[in-house]
Amino acid sequence: MKFNLDGLAVYFPYERIYLEQYQYMRALKQTLDAGGHCLLEMPTGTGKTVCLLSLITSYQMAHPNTCGKLVYCTRTVPEMNSVMEELGVVLKYREERMRADLDGGASEDAVDATTSSASAAVVVSRGDDVVSANDTIPGDDDDKDNNNNDDDNDNE
Repeated sequence: MKFNLDGLAVYFPYERIYLEQYQYMRALKQTLDAGGHCLLEMPTGTGKTVCLLSLITSYQMAHPNTCGKLVYCTRTVPEMNSVMEELGVVLKYREERMRADLDGGASEDAVDATTSSASAAVVVSRGDDVVSANDTIPGDDDDKDNNNNDDDNDNE
């Protein structure tokens, strides 16, 4: 899906995004906009890698002269191989989506640029709760009680 995150077109290669993933990408973008440093923590299997790669590559594309390199460190070679595979998925999706947008206009999951930051025109889910296009995201006011990540994320 392609969605607008506070004025940034983000290319996310999966059909749905969890609330925690959206919040993670929003915090990353706010940090990049401020030129600061960021330390974010999410449990294993929540889609950190795809969120980071989707947001950073979209941000680099939107800010080619001011956004630096992404340095990604892992402990093992297999972990890095996994990250490189995910990066390939993200970049392939972005290329295909951009080509489709140029060929026939934006597809139906594209987000209107007038969408406010408090309402995301994307499919966001938390457990069994699914928020669809243009609904206000529950807990998007930086609510800290939403840390139940019982379900594995099928994005990683």
